[in-house]
Amino acid sequence: MIKLASTTAVALVALTASAFAAGYSVTEISAVGIKRANGTWTLSTEGDKVSGKAELQLDNGTPVTYKIDGKVEGGAYTLNLSDRTDGKKDCVWTGKPNESGKVFEGPVVCGSEKFSIRAGVQ
Repeated sequence: MIKLASTTAVALVALTASAFAAGYSVTEISAVGIKRANGTWTLSTEGDKVSGKAELQLDNGTPVTYKIDGKVEGGAYTLNLSDRTDGKKDCVWTGKPNESGKVFEGPVVCGSEKFSIRAGVQ
């Protein structure tokens, strides 16, 4: 019985270690430094692959949602922000950690439009 319990515990730890889910408080900031949208990201990481969803609200109150997929390498994220309900297309965010390692910041490029995102671990 003890052997079965420890085998189950080891299997659970192995499964948990391979996938990691986290919530982030997110702010999208326009090129002129004005907050554009605030909300959350829910991301799952398995190895270097990242996927998830975003739920934000524009400064005028309009909700914005989108899908997230990409990768994390060396602590930096490269994420595709697709199916945005605000109509922005081909958006890619490159986020790097600040000194604390709990906040990631970087530019977003959507075609010819640029803004930035600041995402902090909740």
